[in-house]
Amino acid sequence: MPKLCKFTSPADGKPVYVNAAQVNVVYTYKGEPPDTIIGFGKDFMLGVKESLEETVSILDKAMAKETTGG
Repeated sequence: MPKLCKFTSPADGKPVYVNAAQVNVVYTYKGEPPDTIIGFGKDFMLGVKESLEETVSILDKAMAKETTGG
Protein backbone atom coordinates (compact mmCIF):
# COMPACT_ATOMS: atom_id res chain seq x y z
CA MET A 1 0.00 0.00 0.00
CA PRO A 2 1.33 3.46 -0.83
CA LYS A 3 2.49 5.62 2.04
CA LEU A 4 -0.01 8.30 2.96
CA CYS A 5 1.10 11.93 3.19
CA LYS A 6 -0.03 13.88 6.25
CA PHE A 7 -1.38 17.41 5.80
CA THR A 8 -3.37 19.78 8.03
CA SER A 9 -6.99 20.79 7.53
CA PRO A 10 -7.26 24.59 7.36
CA ALA A 11 -10.76 24.49 8.88
CA ASP A 12 -10.07 22.70 12.16
CA GLY A 13 -6.32 21.98 12.25
CA LYS A 14 -6.86 18.21 12.25
CA PRO A 15 -4.67 15.91 10.17
CA VAL A 16 -5.78 14.76 6.73
CA TYR A 17 -4.02 11.97 4.83
CA VAL A 18 -3.48 11.85 1.07
CA ASN A 19 -2.37 9.05 -1.23
CA ALA A 20 0.23 10.83 -3.40
CA ALA A 21 -0.36 8.42 -6.30
CA GLN A 22 -3.95 9.66 -6.68
CA VAL A 23 -3.16 13.40 -6.84
CA ASN A 24 -3.78 15.01 -10.23
CA VAL A 25 -3.13 18.68 -9.47
CA VAL A 26 -1.90 21.00 -6.71
CA TYR A 27 -2.56 24.73 -6.90
CA THR A 28 -3.05 27.87 -4.83
CA TYR A 29 -6.50 29.43 -4.56
CA LYS A 30 -6.00 33.13 -4.04
CA GLY A 31 -8.28 33.85 -1.11
CA GLU A 32 -7.35 35.58 2.13
CA PRO A 33 -5.24 33.81 3.25
CA PRO A 34 -4.47 31.83 0.07
CA ASP A 35 -5.32 28.13 0.28
CA THR A 36 -3.37 25.24 -1.15
CA ILE A 37 -5.71 22.88 -2.99
CA ILE A 38 -4.99 19.22 -3.83
CA GLY A 39 -7.13 17.83 -6.64
CA PHE A 40 -8.10 14.21 -7.24
CA GLY A 41 -9.82 13.73 -10.58
CA LYS A 42 -12.23 16.43 -11.68
CA ASP A 43 -14.70 16.31 -8.82
CA PHE A 44 -12.77 16.13 -5.55
CA MET A 45 -10.64 18.96 -4.18
CA LEU A 46 -9.06 19.11 -0.73
CA GLY A 47 -7.78 22.29 0.92
CA VAL A 48 -4.71 22.01 3.14
CA LYS A 49 -2.94 24.46 5.46
CA GLU A 50 0.58 23.82 4.11
CA SER A 51 2.08 26.12 1.46
CA LEU A 52 2.12 25.13 -2.20
CA GLU A 53 5.87 24.49 -2.11
CA GLU A 54 5.66 22.41 1.06
CA THR A 55 2.74 20.37 -0.32
CA VAL A 56 4.53 19.61 -3.58
CA SER A 57 7.71 18.66 -1.69
CA ILE A 58 5.83 16.22 0.57
CA LEU A 59 4.07 14.61 -2.41
CA ASP A 60 7.29 14.41 -4.45
CA LYS A 61 9.14 12.67 -1.60
CA ALA A 62 6.32 10.15 -1.20
CA MET A 63 6.29 9.35 -4.92
CA ALA A 64 10.10 9.02 -5.01
CA LYS A 65 9.99 6.52 -2.13
CA GLU A 66 7.26 4.54 -3.88
CA THR A 67 9.13 4.32 -7.19
CA THR A 68 12.41 3.34 -5.50
CA GLY A 69 10.75 0.89 -3.14
CA GLY A 70 11.77 2.85 -0.03
